[in-house]
Amino acid sequence: MSIDSYDPCPCNSGKKYKFCCHSIGDEISKISHLHETHQTATALQLLDRLKINHPEQPLSFITEAQILMAERRFEDACKPLEQCLERDPDHPAAHSLLATSTFLAQGYKQAQKTIYTALQKCAAVDVSLATPLAISIAIALQMRGFYLAAREHFALAMRVASQEYQQNLFMNLLEFDGDDQIPYQFRGVHILERCTIEDSEHQETFERAQRLANLGCYRLAAGLFKQLAEATGQVTLWKNAAFCYAWATDETKSAELFHKAASLENDFAEAVELETLAQLLDLNNTDEVVDSIEKVYEVDSVSKFITLLEQHTQILRGNVPSEQEQDVDENTPIAYFQILSTPIDVKSRGEEIDLDNVPVVIGDIDVIDADRQMEQPAIVRLYAYEGEQITLAEKLFGEALGEQGKKDCGLKVLDQDDEASSNPLSPVPSEQWPLFFRWSFPQKMPIIKRRELEALQWKKLLSEAWANTKLAGLDGKTPQEAAGKDNLKVALTAAAYVLDAQSLSLGHFLKFDELDPKLGISELPNLSVDKSSRFNTCSSMTQNRIPAKELSNEQLMYIFNRALLIRHPRFLYEVLLEILSREECKKEVDLDRVYSTLTEICHKRHHRDETLSWIHKGQENAQTQPTNAFESELQWKMRELSFRLEDTSDPGLSDFMKQIWNQYGKKTPQIKEYLKAFAQAFELDVSWMNQSALAELGTTSSEGIWSPGETAPDDSPDSGQKLWLPGE
Repeated sequence: MSIDSYDPCPCNSGKKYKFCCHSIGDEISKISHLHETHQTATALQLLDRLKINHPEQPLSFITEAQILMAERRFEDACKPLEQCLERDPDHPAAHSLLATSTFLAQGYKQAQKTIYTALQKCAAVDVSLATPLAISIAIALQMRGFYLAAREHFALAMRVASQEYQQNLFMNLLEFDGDDQIPYQFRGVHILERCTIEDSEHQETFERAQRLANLGCYRLAAGLFKQLAEATGQVTLWKNAAFCYAWATDETKSAELFHKAASLENDFAEAVELETLAQLLDLNNTDEVVDSIEKVYEVDSVSKFITLLEQHTQILRGNVPSEQEQDVDENTPIAYFQILSTPIDVKSRGEEIDLDNVPVVIGDIDVIDADRQMEQPAIVRLYAYEGEQITLAEKLFGEALGEQGKKDCGLKVLDQDDEASSNPLSPVPSEQWPLFFRWSFPQKMPIIKRRELEALQWKKLLSEAWANTKLAGLDGKTPQEAAGKDNLKVALTAAAYVLDAQSLSLGHFLKFDELDPKLGISELPNLSVDKSSRFNTCSSMTQNRIPAKELSNEQLMYIFNRALLIRHPRFLYEVLLEILSREECKKEVDLDRVYSTLTEICHKRHHRDETLSWIHKGQENAQTQPTNAFESELQWKMRELSFRLEDTSDPGLSDFMKQIWNQYGKKTPQIKEYLKAFAQAFELDVSWMNQSALAELGTTSSEGIWSPGETAPDDSPDSGQKLWLPGE
């Protein structure tokens, strides 16, 4: 181990190497090499001997724990760390590793005391030693749906990390804040606010709570803030306690205190934000859900089973992932089917489909082939949501097979094994169920008609279904019943912002005028701002109230970057328009990104004319670029083609494709292959694409549609160039 004698010891005790673990350095190097060469058992045996011979050297205990953790033996890793701490109770790295192992083995709540001890011990010697602990907690909590806690632990990792790790941790934060499947109210910064406290003892308690929160000891801080809130009645303290409980993963207690803070807050907009957080946390922890049910079968003859399913008019075969997309650790289905509420004519263009008869996906079937080497039979998994859907799905499944078919393919029901369950359908909160729908369409049905039906469905759901859904946040009343009641005004407005987050996660951008006007719900008023206003501590929900038009150029540029990260469509749209209205700001931004983002927002809002206008703006901007103008302009042309193909009845579609063929085909031959594939897939009448035009290409490529990341053919004039094609 080539470490200078006066360097810090690698056991991270805070001592110099010479005065800590120097005497066993060479043995530890050999042991580490054994582990790296997959001789872990031998390495652990040598460590046992080393610990007996040199019990005063922490590095042997630390190394053993690190090897066991690398092998994911987290429970086993705790023992050498506990032994280390018996000899050196203040060893910071041992505390940090023990907390990490305990957390990964038992979960946050069980490991909380160990975690808080570790954070405080690390702070006393080298706070950066807590970085791996904080990041491990953050990643695990995000996976488990504790979003406020996960985000704050990412921020904690940033606070305690040494400079060399901060860039990577910053990227973790950016990825979290940009995840649109997480309610936007949970993303972005949340801070603990200060308030005036006259009593000196209370002020001292506040400072202690703040220090504990800064260290990551959130439950300890929450208890102190709650104690102060009960003593003083200040809403800020209730709010701080609520955040700390959320960061400690006690979301039920946090929601209770957010409700309390909202009831005490005099500012209407602030009260609505607090109540929104409370309702989202309640929803995140509700037992009132529509759960999914999985039925598992064994089958002897997969081919007979698939043949029988394919003959049923309400069971539609779908695509399975390609080999490149498959996870080698999972049993990937060789066939996948959707069970539909009504028969579907797969050869039609969907002319007869409307909101009353649109085919609803009520269940799914995965077929997993047998593994003869592992002596595993072929498995069939049927899954659907409880209630009417699973009942009807099982009925149609039985109809498709028939009693004789079940015998012919050797179908047998298997007992459920929860640990082996692969059910991909997540539970849906009962309150959200009226907004949840899954549809299936004939492949040839124009995309524009599908999108029009979805827009009509959302209009109906938002104006009718949601207004008549009983919500826990409204004391079990529906929005219709709560409308006009002063004591429920805050809760009703908050419920609309919960709906805003829900609809975004389901792919719809809520406009408040879509709600029933009789509900009397409107967006929260704009913030009052001036040239001195700073927004670095604004939550995402507060940020959306910033009036972009009233900002200075410097303020606008800061908000522009924040808005692009959170990507709330209503606010982002206003910010982008304001950026384009100011020449100085336009010079500082990537206009290509601005125009593409506006295109995306308008497209998802079903504003076709405006979408096309932003596409044309993007094309005009591409033509002015000093470098890569050809490639950039072609990207925008392909984006426009992708957009126009949604409506194959567009009278200008054929001429537009011809323009691309003639203008870009010679320099980028793949484009012609791409256009031919489109013409075939969408059954387009493109008479100009005749044999003489196709002959220009020579031999037709057998590789199919070219996609981003592939290189051009070797004989292409632009071999090696890449082109981004929309939709890929």
